[in-house]
Amino acid sequence: MMQIGNSKVAIDAIEKYDNIIIFHHIRPDGDCLGSQGGLAELIKTNYPNKKVYKVGNNENIFPFMNFDFQDESEIDYKNSLAIVVDASSGDRIQCSEILYQNKTTAKLRIDHHPNESDIVYDYVYVDEKFVAAAEMVAQIAYDAKW
Repeated sequence: MMQIGNSKVAIDAIEKYDNIIIFHHIRPDGDCLGSQGGLAELIKTNYPNKKVYKVGNNENIFPFMNFDFQDESEIDYKNSLAIVVDASSGDRIQCSEILYQNKTTAKLRIDHHPNESDIVYDYVYVDEKFVAAAEMVAQIAYDAKW
């Protein structure tokens, strides 16, 4: 079983930056959308002074959830952290041009898939013993006492 980093790596990264931009993968499913939305709400609740942005499109998956995503033009990239959930490489990430253009100050990957990545992350929490990225988000919340 592959493990790189841990929940503390993710918590420390989240605490360090003022603006958080959370990404999900192409052909979205419940895990990536739930991980993105859940992590966004956890950060907003526990760090009310941080700005949290969710980028991408749910592509009409689970329309009853009323997802709200922010337009790239609304994002403040100053002292910002990109968080990619449930994905690794740019060809699998919606709005990956933000990552390729290094618009954010730093990048964090939270993923249960042990895949290689063409994106260089400053912080990595990859653990394939988890069945879903959402389970990793729950572990982060538990360990951070959120």
